[in-house]
Amino acid sequence: MNPSLQSQADNGIRAKRDIFVNVLWYFIGWCALSCLTLPFIGRVWLGELPVLAVIQLPKIVIAGWLRTHVVMEAITFLGFSRGSFSPDYIVARPYALALAYLIPMAFIGVASLHRFRFRDERLGFVAVVLLVMGFIDYVCTLIFADGRFLTIY
Repeated sequence: MNPSLQSQADNGIRAKRDIFVNVLWYFIGWCALSCLTLPFIGRVWLGELPVLAVIQLPKIVIAGWLRTHVVMEAITFLGFSRGSFSPDYIVARPYALALAYLIPMAFIGVASLHRFRFRDERLGFVAVVLLVMGFIDYVCTLIFADGRFLTIY
């Protein structure tokens, strides 16, 4: 292959990798912002809307759908159902939230392995930071999202 063409191809892959890394940093920032706002979620209201809860909407909407349509169905299918909606709904809470994190992270992992193969140390570092921040956000959501004054999940 012509060296100038190889250089152009490398620059194209590098540019795509840089965009991908920037998107991962946005996800990391969103997880950090989510963690920081969760303890104060019921403190700031705009009329009937808890303003800080808006930050949580993407993961909560996905987790809520997964909770009722996937996890509860799996509980019934596997024979672990207690025969009533409420106990199954409570049991499904952490599993659905975990899926809400794992599905996008698995997609990100497969996309990065397929496209970039983690050749760049920076991409590997950002992926590890994203996994850690995602886990911290998951734990904070389980702890703070079911509060005394406001329950978002």
